[in-house]
This record gives sequence, C-alpha cells and structure tokens, in this order.
Amino acid sequence: MKIVAFSDSHGNRGMLCDAVEMAMRGAPIDICVHCGDGARDMDYVEPMLREKSPEVRIYKVRGNWDVGAFDLPVMELFEANGVRMVAAHGHTFQVKSEYSSYLSAAEAKGAKVAFFGHTHHPLLEMVYGVYLINPGAICQRLAGNVAYAQVLVDKDGKIRADLMKWLF
Repeated sequence: MKIVAFSDSHGNRGMLCDAVEMAMRGAPIDICVHCGDGARDMDYVEPMLREKSPEVRIYKVRGNWDVGAFDLPVMELFEANGVRMVAAHGHTFQVKSEYSSYLSAAEAKGAKVAFFGHTHHPLLEMVYGVYLINPGAICQRLAGNVAYAQVLVDKDGKIRADLMKWLF
C-alpha cells in the first residue's frame, strides 16, 4: 500500500495540487493524509485523487490554522496492511519543543507510523519502534525542500518511509 502525507499548505492549493500530481506518479495512492493547517485544501485535490484512485482513503486533521474546522479531528487512527498509523497536526502535542508527548500518544494507539506537521520542518526518524514523520510544509516550495512523505507498506507489514523532494 502507498500512503502519502502532506502538511501546512496554508491555502496554497496550486502547490498542493502539484505535490499530489508528483505523488500520483507510479503506484496508485491508497491512503492520502493532510496533517493540518490547510486541511480543507484537500477538498480541492480530492477529485484529482479519486480519478486515478477511486478507492483512496483520505484523512484530514485540524491544525491551529484551520479556524472553524471543528468537524475535523485533532488525531486520526488508520491502518495499512495491518500497520497502525496516526496523524495529527502536532500543535496540541507541543511538537515544536519536543516529540515525547506525541510519541506517547502514538504508542498508546499501537501506531508504528506517526505523521504530523506544524513545525514546517521535514522529519523522518525512527524512535522506539515508531516512525515519526513530518512531511514539511507545502507552502515552502523551494528547490531541495520536501514536498511530501511517502510510506510503502507491503502485504507482510514491512514499512519503507521516504521524504520526497520537489521535482523542478
């Protein structure tokens, strides 16, 4: 299964569209996650995603910038080939100063992958058996910056995670 995660688009729907188009190259997307601060921007790219992958599961979480989006959860829990994953923006877990609170919440849910945003700094790190993954910020499109995170989970639950850079 192919899981892609975006974050912090902050209304830059064109940039999010470009990143989604990049992510759709190759294998179809099974799960698409937006880690907040522009979560509603996913509504703009959803038709494009569903055209290529009609069964794609889309998860959006509320960030501190997502004013009035109280219908969106602060944290989502989902699975891919038996591997539990969580997504949160991270502001409620103080990820700008430490990761331990978010890591503890992910572990409590049995997650092996924990996506988050908020810091605008990409991160891919294995901590106590959990992949902490921040796809960076869509709104900071510069040569060499990360556009999105990609996680591949094979049928046996083996995980391969990467941060994918903008293609120019």
